[in-house]
Amino acid sequence: QLKYPQGARAILANVGNHLEKLNPIHASFALNLLGKDASRNRKGQLRDLLRNDGAFAGLLQLTKRFATEFPARNLANALHGIAKLCANGALKARGATTVEVIDALDAALVKCAGDLEPQGTSTVWWAYAILGRQPSQEAAVALASVTARDAHQMWSQHVGNIWWALGSLIGGERLPSGIAVAKYLHQNDEMWRGLIEAAKREAAKGMRSQELANLAWSLATTGRVIDEDLWAIVQKAIAKGAGEMNAHAVSTIWWAHATSGRLPDGPALTALCAATERSAREAFNAQDVATTVWSLATLSSLRGMPLPRCYDDAWKIARDMQPGQFHNTGLCKLFHAYLMRKHGLSVGDKGEYPVWIINQAKDAWMMQVRDLHDLHASHTHQNEIAGVFRDHLKLSCEVEWVTDGGYFSVDVYLPDGEVAVEYDGPGHFVGTGRDQLRWFRSGETCTKTAATELRDLFLTKTCAGGVISIPWFEWKDAENQDEYLRRKLDNKIQ
Repeated sequence: QLKYPQGARAILANVGNHLEKLNPIHASFALNLLGKDASRNRKGQLRDLLRNDGAFAGLLQLTKRFATEFPARNLANALHGIAKLCANGALKARGATTVEVIDALDAALVKCAGDLEPQGTSTVWWAYAILGRQPSQEAAVALASVTARDAHQMWSQHVGNIWWALGSLIGGERLPSGIAVAKYLHQNDEMWRGLIEAAKREAAKGMRSQELANLAWSLATTGRVIDEDLWAIVQKAIAKGAGEMNAHAVSTIWWAHATSGRLPDGPALTALCAATERSAREAFNAQDVATTVWSLATLSSLRGMPLPRCYDDAWKIARDMQPGQFHNTGLCKLFHAYLMRKHGLSVGDKGEYPVWIINQAKDAWMMQVRDLHDLHASHTHQNEIAGVFRDHLKLSCEVEWVTDGGYFSVDVYLPDGEVAVEYDGPGHFVGTGRDQLRWFRSGETCTKTAATELRDLFLTKTCAGGVISIPWFEWKDAENQDEYLRRKLDNKIQ
């Protein structure tokens, strides 16, 4: 009876009528159907139904009990259903019962992951990313192994979903308990080799626009060194497919280029600009506008790219919008672009800004600066560096100093020379922390991320004495930290 098209209420009635007779396949199928139905319900409608329905509570308990009995495919479907319900607000991902069920499925996954096919593997990765939680260490190892094993069989949808999921799990916001897993996934070279080859193959054959956007987004988000052959294939795919991209895919691909600090090549740039002009006229929403404006301003500031006509088109749309249409993240992006022009970084920026950019967007930016200030105020390394300057080198300094205007926060500030000192951890450089340390010790150069480059440009404009960067690997290996900082300061003065 579950096979026939029906809404959530009918599915739950069916489950309630047969609760004691359901087997693991029935349970996973019901959850999957509910997940698919979630996107069709009004916001809150399904949530209220599930909250008050005893059949759904029984289904969750059955899922927890059946976890070790699920065939791999059905476990993936159950996890997918729960993730869809959470994504659509029908279920709380952090709710006690939900967490118990997911934990049970995670433990069972360790034993059956080897039986997953590419579709199931991509479904499980996607579900973890949507749920905003890392798999357990054991489940991550099992999933990474099967991903590497089956990468040669994956289709473009599988490839796009897995790249997006890993970008979300590695590069996105993480709970402290998930950092070890993220580090393991980030450094799993065998898995990435398989995924890179799969991405090359599928991108060369032709990916749908959202799959290509997911791939580009993840290349920028994961922080790994980008495979140059894959990047070249992505550029050709963009040049070929940009004409059919929707607005979100266009803005996402611009963001990927800006975040990785890479200009699109000639044909890709031409195609992207044309797609942006079309999207700006037809379909840009507030998020797309903010992302595109920030991305183009960043590429102009970092790489000297003359701002194309579509930059002005995006700002025209922003001027016709109200600040309430943007999330705080979007307002911060717009104000960041405004600051790039204010400090003379973006090339040829003569656009007209909406009046509210100085008010609401500025307020959102300043709030972000204050939050980062509070977050970093107790960081050990900044305080260590400040202690050496103050106690050993006898220099006045301030920790987490906020620049004039309140636009930026500096790790350590030396007021006598007006010098900003920034401790740069692994996230400020491209590649894994393990690779960064190896490159440094072998005399190779470690490349800063585009975000760190942009920060340095701003601080150079803001602090008369410039910026001193303290890479984490240099600080770690410094035999005499007093002498190390003295040399850094002397080099800056010279």
